[in-house]
Amino acid sequence: MHTTHTTFQLAGLTVQRLDFQPHSVSPADLLVLPHAAQLNNAVPTRQAEHLAGRLAAAIALRDAGAEAVIPGIGAHREPLWPAGFIGSISHFQRTALAVAARQRASLNLVGIDGEALLDAASAQEIVDEALNPDEHAALRASGLPFALAVTLIFSAKESLFKALFPQAGDWFGFDAASAVVLSAERFSLRLNYPVGAFPAGACFEVHALCSEAHLVTLVRG
Repeated sequence: MHTTHTTFQLAGLTVQRLDFQPHSVSPADLLVLPHAAQLNNAVPTRQAEHLAGRLAAAIALRDAGAEAVIPGIGAHREPLWPAGFIGSISHFQRTALAVAARQRASLNLVGIDGEALLDAASAQEIVDEALNPDEHAALRASGLPFALAVTLIFSAKESLFKALFPQAGDWFGFDAASAVVLSAERFSLRLNYPVGAFPAGACFEVHALCSEAHLVTLVRG
């Protein structure tokens, strides 16, 4: 599979970015995955994005000081990270993102998400699912364009899910958290009810990086 590797910094972490060409993936490429057989029935674009994400994750682990292994798939299809390390993977369009770090007291959860910016019509379609009534007020107060604000909140909640799920061990929805004082660079998500051992009211900082075409959010804690 043809890829281009770059990196960027977000929230003090190095994010690995792999831009890939979906139609360049071959069956032989997939054999680097320890779970290649689980992708046999996936469509080629799904195979390509999964492979790119796992390759980015292996680079992230090596960069974090771990062996450059490819994370397997857990019972809930989550990435399985080596003991002592945390990480997160995202993919959108033809881009895969991954971040990994050695787990420590000051850093024991991380989640990343990348999204193509929604247009106004698409943002309107998902706004009631992604935002609760309090967040509509935060959106208006932010002064951000409507579509950008909706994409930011949607992406931030995806990042939060990825960050908390390994410890919470259960699914939770967009209603679990609310954005507080929304901005295009840094804001908080506050839990509306307990998620695993994380109590209602717990806040998690969201770091964002926006461009004209897409954005990336990252939650760490």
